[in-house]
Amino acid sequence: MQRAFRRGYTTVGFIAPMIAGRTGSQQPRLQTLAQLIPPLTHDLHKGDCGRVATIGGCEEYTGAPYFVASAALRLGSDIAHVVCERDAAGAIKGYSPDIIVNPYLRSTRNRDDLPADEAAGRIAALLGKMHAVAAGSGLGTDASILQDVRRAIGAARDRALAIVLDADALALVADTPDIIRGYRNAVLTPNAPEFARLAKALGVGAAAEAGGKELPMDEAAKQVAQRLGGVTVVCKGKADVITNGDRVFVCSEAGGLRRCGGQGDILTGALLAFLAWGERYKRRAWTVRPASDAIEDALVPMHAAFAACMLTRHASFLAYEECSRAVMSTSVLEQIDIAFDNKFEDLLKALRPSTA
Repeated sequence: MQRAFRRGYTTVGFIAPMIAGRTGSQQPRLQTLAQLIPPLTHDLHKGDCGRVATIGGCEEYTGAPYFVASAALRLGSDIAHVVCERDAAGAIKGYSPDIIVNPYLRSTRNRDDLPADEAAGRIAALLGKMHAVAAGSGLGTDASILQDVRRAIGAARDRALAIVLDADALALVADTPDIIRGYRNAVLTPNAPEFARLAKALGVGAAAEAGGKELPMDEAAKQVAQRLGGVTVVCKGKADVITNGDRVFVCSEAGGLRRCGGQGDILTGALLAFLAWGERYKRRAWTVRPASDAIEDALVPMHAAFAACMLTRHASFLAYEECSRAVMSTSVLEQIDIAFDNKFEDLLKALRPSTA
């Protein structure tokens, strides 16, 4: 059956007044973003297009890690693991046979079933095979699970993995900023309340608030990134502000009008895919053409984040066009690969006529 492409929806839209004109914010070219996408050739092996893992999923929240892993797979990652709590494993396995489920997180209720060191060892061994890892989607607030995640983040840093922190993992950063401070291969994806908590924990905006002023979002985001030592921060909102404390990208791609839960998890999955490709890109696994569109290794997280925001917003737009008020996150997930094709398919064919 022929795929139903939806061409022409490349609207840049608006830039929020508090962002426009302040920092010289910019948008990377599509041709530049496309350099992160691995060429498809007959020489590839399983895993060459990305091995990713997401850490999250508890008894209450099983859908979130499914959305993360599924979005990464739909965009072209080869292998996606979910590391979750035991009581979540059966449900997540039932959602999709394409996802590999590892029930290594220990809740307070069942932590005695698996010793802490053994759980940490299993997670660390898995991470050693990955290109990128996410943590936070569907974690919940169980103290034992969160402790396992702290150790997992440390293991990911030790292995120089690209890391995405979202949702409940951002509370860990707010409580203990050193868990990620100075690790420039990390991307944080807070929504408005999560960002407010991070900013408060880091003392960002306190001086402006004392003076009766509101710190513009782009400047607040830059300060958060700076105080975390140059991690990339994605402030999700009407326009997505992406910064590493130095540069600022603003993604104002047109999106849908529904704000159903789970869209942030789809963004995390898209970001995982691009970060995994970015790790392969940094190892020069394929040739960049033209060379003028090459991305500095240090800026791969920024470009990966922009690409993920753009695709997620476009998928949301397509889902809303089709379903209107009935949009659910499953609707957005079903559009993510079409969003990719709309943005990149013709471009990839032009850049790589023999492999696209």
